[in-house]
Amino acid sequence: MKQGSTQEQETVVVKIVTLGKSTQEVRRESPFTLDSLLTEIGVNGGLEVRVNGQAVERTRLLTHGDTVLMVPKIKGGR
Repeated sequence: MKQGSTQEQETVVVKIVTLGKSTQEVRRESPFTLDSLLTEIGVNGGLEVRVNGQAVERTRLLTHGDTVLMVPKIKGGR
């Protein structure tokens, strides 16, 4: 039996919530990063993105059951 660092791929199911617009679920093979998800769905700015309620780096690996929340950035002031 060969031992090594072989990582089995598993299916990651992530819920995407865009505040005021939609909720969807995506299934991808791991490893799957927040950056790859955002690139795939065409998000290139203008949104605050959180994973499970936390601000995270785009390089974060997504895991099964994560919720990605996207909220439009609100500009205010005068």
